[in-house]
Amino acid sequence: MDTTPKATAKRSKSILDGLNVVEQPEREKGFDPVRNRRQKLSAALMDQLRLVEATLEGQRYRKVVTRRRRDLETDEMFQVEQEKRVIPWWWIDDNGLVQFALRHGSARLRVKDGKNVLVLSDLSELLRVLPALRQEVMAGRLDEALAEAAGEIYGRFGAGGSDETRKS
Repeated sequence: MDTTPKATAKRSKSILDGLNVVEQPEREKGFDPVRNRRQKLSAALMDQLRLVEATLEGQRYRKVVTRRRRDLETDEMFQVEQEKRVIPWWWIDDNGLVQFALRHGSARLRVKDGKNVLVLSDLSELLRVLPALRQEVMAGRLDEALAEAAGEIYGRFGAGGSDETRKS
């Protein structure tokens, strides 16, 4: 009786068969202030989301950032983790409603019809709204408000100008 396993003639499926493979699209070159503002606001909204979650759980949230430092004696570079305080963009008014203002730097964004504060019933509602706001930002629906806020900030420093003048 033959007990050796018989080799099967089945062809194994390649991992590439299940992936969507395309030609590499042209990459954006240089500094794009619109893309940069979107990414910064999206990251800040993620920090706000984590801060709300921690607040609801009775915890504290501090963002951990990695900094590079130089040892003055040996002149070697090393990395240090530091906690960075995240300031909430919301507050609770006298009626117990949560008010939330989107920010770009120190400027509040005019989100809809020139208004800049979202009024919500409680922090759990804010927790549900923040992911949707991040999607709106990444889809580019707040680009005009971001450009207006950036112009306001740059105007304070006398730089003024548009995104085109700051690209170079």
